[in-house]
This record gives sequence, C-alpha cells and structure tokens, in this order.
Amino acid sequence: PFERATVADLVHGGASIAATAAVVLAMVAVTLARDAGAWLRRLSALAAAVALPLCAAVGLAMLLVGRGTLVGVLERVVLAIAVLWGVAAATTVGLVDRR
Repeated sequence: PFERATVADLVHGGASIAATAAVVLAMVAVTLARDAGAWLRRLSALAAAVALPLCAAVGLAMLLVGRGTLVGVLERVVLAIAVLWGVAAATTVGLVDRR
C-alpha cells in the first residue's frame, strides 16, 4: 500500500475499472432490456444487485484503506460475480431463452 504507483500500475488500474464498469453496466442494461427473456433479466438483476454494492465497497476501501488485502479480496469477488454472470447468461440464452 505504500509503494509509489507507476504509469503501468495506473494504466492497468484504469483499464480494470473500465472493464469492470462495462460488465456491471451490461448487467443493468440487460435487466432493463424488454427484448431479453424473463430468465435472463432476472439473472442480470440479481447479479447487478450483488455487484453494484461490492463495486462501491471497492471504491470506498481504496479511498479509506488503500491498496491491500481488503481491496484485493473485494476485487476478486466482483470479478467472480462477473465471470459467473457471463457463464450463466450465456447458458440461459443458449438453453432457456430460445425462441
């Protein structure tokens, strides 16, 4: 937590934040999309409801605590939710929401 951030650290951090934000906003977008199937919308709403508060917790922890174990664990939980949502959404589209 006390090391100086390099340019590579800042680029990596910015890209990670942008990618995670894109996935979470995709969850919200699918939740609000009327053309998406009911199962997919419910799945996306659940994932977004879990991911959004965790993303806020990551931001607060970065501001209050700094880089460390807490932030690392929270980031990994958010990433796990993103991966699980991606796999579950693909499975739902492939198996349940066929039209």
